[in-house]
Amino acid sequence: MQIKKDEINQRILTVSKNFFINIGYENTSLRMVADKCFISKSNIYRYFSSKEEIYETLVGEARQCVIEAISRFGSAEYAENYTAHKIEEVSTVLARLMSRYREGILIMLKSDGSKDQSMLVDMMTKFFVEACPIEDKAFKVQIISILIMGLTDILVNYSEENEISYRLKMLISYHYLGLNGIKERLGV
Repeated sequence: MQIKKDEINQRILTVSKNFFINIGYENTSLRMVADKCFISKSNIYRYFSSKEEIYETLVGEARQCVIEAISRFGSAEYAENYTAHKIEEVSTVLARLMSRYREGILIMLKSDGSKDQSMLVDMMTKFFVEACPIEDKAFKVQIISILIMGLTDILVNYSEENEISYRLKMLISYHYLGLNGIKERLGV
């Protein structure tokens, strides 16, 4: 009987993570993972029951923390009192979260059509709709798409918490101040 090796388990997770981030969950096959790990596909099943279990191992904790953060900042009490000074609090908490769970969040954001990607977009949209000073809902949806692209870009290009925090603070400020400027200027 062959003994499971932590090294192989970790290699499967690392290779899967890289594939999920670079080409997406839906475009990654266990055959690709096995080939890159220099093991047989059947050997993967000694460590994980499915591709879904690998995915869950990589994103489960990140998902839970993201849900908690968005729920906190997206609550009606918080969102209705959203002011410029809260940008610091939001960006600090989100930067810590994004730094700690960077790869898991990236996997969720880059897994086109996945339930996690949909959940993130839906939660962020709900939060944004509550906090946004603009009345035009279709415009809010367009803006949240831009915000999500910005968050993804930050996660792709930066891994240090202080750099993520700086970029995130700028992105959130840009959206918050810009939207207030649009409301003030155009009365939308």
